[in-house]
Amino acid sequence: MAQLKPILKKILKLIEEKKGEKTLIYDAEESPLAVDYIILTSADNARKLRAIASNLEKNLKVKPLAVEGSNNSAWIVMDYGDFIIHIFEEATRLFYDLEGLFGEPLWPKKD
Repeated sequence: MAQLKPILKKILKLIEEKKGEKTLIYDAEESPLAVDYIILTSADNARKLRAIASNLEKNLKVKPLAVEGSNNSAWIVMDYGDFIIHIFEEATRLFYDLEGLFGEPLWPKKD
């Protein structure tokens, strides 16, 4: 975690505070996407999913450009311009398998 930019460390901390699970960060700077980082995390129920999104929205100094997903969604997407955060219920994350699109994560590094 030492090499991560401060904003990414802050995001990880805020996700962990609300019990986000299996968090991954992907470097998208070299991809055709118009973002630098993609963050994926999971929650084991809808209440935790909303709690993670709310904690990020309240405590990041930057406000999201857009948030998609409602109170009863199984997937919330938060667009901050330079980075996008995907918060999933576990079954939805497995179904869409975004990890399969992005390859090796920037964080955590596999040893």
